[in-house]
Amino acid sequence: MSNQKDIKLAACFPGLIDVCETEDGQLLYLVCQNGEFLLLESAMVNGSEVMPPEKEHFPFLLPQAESVMEYINRDDAALYDDVIAYLKRFSALDDHQWAVVAHFVFLTYLHDHKDISYCPILLFHAVAERGKSRTGKSVSYLSYRGIHLSELREANILRYCENLNSMLFFDIMDVWKKAVQTRCEDLLLGRFEKGQKASRVLYPEKGAFRDMKHYEIYGPTIIVSNEQLHKILDTRCLPITMPNLPGSYENPHPEAAQELKARLTAWRGKHLHANLPEMEPLEAISGRLWDIAKSLFLVNSLLEVESDTLKDAIITIAGERSESNQDSIEGRLVAIIREITAEEALDRFVAINIKISTILKKLNEDRPADKQITPQWVGRKLKSMSIRHRTINGRSEIVLTTPEYQTLLDQYGFGGRNSINPTDTLPDKTAQIQYDTHVVGSGRVSEQTPAKKSAFISPEEKEIYLARLNELKQTGTMTRNEMEQLAQETLEQWRHDNDLPF
Repeated sequence: MSNQKDIKLAACFPGLIDVCETEDGQLLYLVCQNGEFLLLESAMVNGSEVMPPEKEHFPFLLPQAESVMEYINRDDAALYDDVIAYLKRFSALDDHQWAVVAHFVFLTYLHDHKDISYCPILLFHAVAERGKSRTGKSVSYLSYRGIHLSELREANILRYCENLNSMLFFDIMDVWKKAVQTRCEDLLLGRFEKGQKASRVLYPEKGAFRDMKHYEIYGPTIIVSNEQLHKILDTRCLPITMPNLPGSYENPHPEAAQELKARLTAWRGKHLHANLPEMEPLEAISGRLWDIAKSLFLVNSLLEVESDTLKDAIITIAGERSESNQDSIEGRLVAIIREITAEEALDRFVAINIKISTILKKLNEDRPADKQITPQWVGRKLKSMSIRHRTINGRSEIVLTTPEYQTLLDQYGFGGRNSINPTDTLPDKTAQIQYDTHVVGSGRVSEQTPAKKSAFISPEEKEIYLARLNELKQTGTMTRNEMEQLAQETLEQWRHDNDLPF
């Protein structure tokens, strides 16, 4: 071995299965060379000799070398079932949710496989005291190099990504708000896709080209949140809504996962260089959801377990996304385009042309004068949805081919089995919430305490408003009017952040 002063430290490099710890505390590289699994004190990477960093630089327990080598030489057909059994010790989910979580655990051990390009973010979402953090910790301790983070620090995250290729578990109440405050949005948004980099200017004094460093930021991610995520981050997630099933569960700790981690590390070693099958999108799963879910199905091809439960779970998520898309302002626009197309029988033509003024008229129906949406805003929104438009004789109109129209319907949950007849009515445009009586759309209120009415364009807005209102009620220090005012300010800020004009 070369002089240790000349040897670089490295915890990840192509072909490394993992850094393992022996019974006497020595750290060794586990690699596969010519079909043989070896434990090495050092390795040659790009012409340089490297060795593992000291144990203190790993913020997670390393797999035990002796156990890993034992399981590499054994068939482990019960591994998936044992992972499920381990997870169920710490929280309660339904079978479909467990399938997603268990496959995610296996994916963390193969996320750097040459045939895997995406890694979904696993999102545990619910109100307080539903076991989100406990579930996240149990998954983190079992995952490949899982690190539990209760804060967003850019410098730490970049180094965990670059130097350790870790699974990061963000246990933060409002992760997106915190990411905006710390300017870490690009780190969260880029984690799901292989090849994503974050660029930072570190050495301005060195001049052009030498002043920047580009960090690899791809890797498995878990988020727990009480608050709704930004819609762009949400598209990168597989959501797990925690059920309300209180019970007596164990508290997770890293040592409880050690034996299974050794077995999973051996499983990684057996399949890291395997060729994974080509896979076509499944019916009802498309777009980005298929991109991120495909990796779970590729992992499933290596397990001795049927894919039906996983398939049903992802189809359920697809259905929930379609409903959410319908409730968005973009979904409202697509619903209006669909209604006009049906009323005027435009789908019999090769191209569908609809005046923007016609769309605007329907969008502004029953809206108060001070809440009317402008043609300019509608034009920008349609353009952002990649809907082409043109101007003829001073009048703007959208232009859709039949395939483009069908794609829109499918993307926003109005196509296929979700189709409705042309005579079906559109969803309600507003919901009137009377908070003193907790009645939706009622015309009767207490004469002594007139209820304040607030109009929403979508159920998503109502959810944001009510969530903030309930949060403020728990303080017990404000009047009703003060709470409603603050809740309305939260809603207005959300509208501003999402470019909504009302």
